[in-house]
Amino acid sequence: MDYEQYIKVPLAVITDKNLKPSSKVLFSLLIILVQQEGYCFAGNDYLAEKLNTSNRTISRLLKELSGVGYIKMEFKHKFQRKIYINKDKYTSVTLEEMF
Repeated sequence: MDYEQYIKVPLAVITDKNLKPSSKVLFSLLIILVQQEGYCFAGNDYLAEKLNTSNRTISRLLKELSGVGYIKMEFKHKFQRKIYINKDKYTSVTLEEMF
């Protein structure tokens, strides 16, 4: 995975006063991770390592992003989930246009 690439984050996310700055950074990372399949299986450990934070913080940030509708999470098993970017939240931007 090429982490040197740039991503376009929807202005709605950047300017959303209901989101903490760290949630916006996590959302940006999720855009990269869902690029290929449209979803990702990234666990809290992986996301916490990439963002240099704790698993608990990742849980809180994912809950925040999900609560305002920017992501959807689908739980397959107790410890396995799919994370999707909610394309319905901002219909004027496609996932492909974010790159």
